[in-house]
Amino acid sequence: MQRLTHSDRIKGFRLFALAAVMAACAVAGNAAADPIPLKLATFGPPQSFFYVEVIIPWMEAVNRDAGGAVEIKYYGGSVIGNAGNMYDAVLSGAADIGWALQGVTASKFVKSSIVELPFGYTTGESGAVAFWRLYQKGLIASDYDAVKLFGVTAWPAAAVQTRSRAVAKLEDLKGMKLRVSGKLQADTVLALGATPVNIPVDEIYQSIERGVIDGAWASLTGTREFRLFEICKYFLDIPLNGAGAMLIMKRETFDKLPQAARDAFEKNSGEALSRALGKSNDGEVGRVKTLLAGLAKDGKVEPLHALVPDELARWQKAAEPVAAAWAQRVPNGPAILDGFRAEVAAARNGG
Repeated sequence: MQRLTHSDRIKGFRLFALAAVMAACAVAGNAAADPIPLKLATFGPPQSFFYVEVIIPWMEAVNRDAGGAVEIKYYGGSVIGNAGNMYDAVLSGAADIGWALQGVTASKFVKSSIVELPFGYTTGESGAVAFWRLYQKGLIASDYDAVKLFGVTAWPAAAVQTRSRAVAKLEDLKGMKLRVSGKLQADTVLALGATPVNIPVDEIYQSIERGVIDGAWASLTGTREFRLFEICKYFLDIPLNGAGAMLIMKRETFDKLPQAARDAFEKNSGEALSRALGKSNDGEVGRVKTLLAGLAKDGKVEPLHALVPDELARWQKAAEPVAAAWAQRVPNGPAILDGFRAEVAAARNGG
């Protein structure tokens, strides 16, 4: 057997080392190609209209446009986080992306509560677009310093849904106990003469059924989802207090993503996403109005009622102190209020 020279041994070692390096690079390359798993969490039924129409398609678009850099998986129905703690679930890392309510963490989202003022907007689309533009212009951006904000929505303003008594004028509210959500709804109900009772949205049906409350100060978007049409007979369609929601990721998590992933998120987020969420809400309001019209025709509920202009003006005047007090106590409140109203008008007029 021929003995290897020192030179041969050196060459062999170099070839072995080169092969090892190439193999390591191949393994590293394969690992780098594996998508980063991300969890998108929502609360409420997974079949909720805006999840199906907007949130899930958004997730699919980001996955596609990221080109394999990330893989977002959907966890609905409060599997990860619920309506009360989704913001914290995102900050803790339990969820990478979360659908959360600003009003639940009211002490953090002080400026964003602009969307909850009475008579702030008439459609979900105009409210959501105005809401996003306030953020984009920096007027409420400090509320979101810990998260990357992908989009916002504005629930179409609360209607009055009652079981045993119709509401057609201010005086009809006297003595009524109505479900509200948050301080600004409570302030508005008090200003208009009724008694507010804070109750989670998924407990409205049972609370009305048991006589704990007379009805709900709640958007028509919840009428079908929470089956309020089964327990309420009277529905007043009026643009009272709205509410906000947001699609978010912890800012540190977002900043660490590959550039392709960040680009995919940016491409599919912002005003376009917010507008889509608002339009989805408006679509549900339309479906609920059709449902109520059918039930009214069958004599199961009274026809949807709207205030005559003079009566609407009375309600608006009675609610004015709520917005005025908000503007006084919120930092830069007057500018935010004026800015929101201007953006709502622009969005309503097609701007």
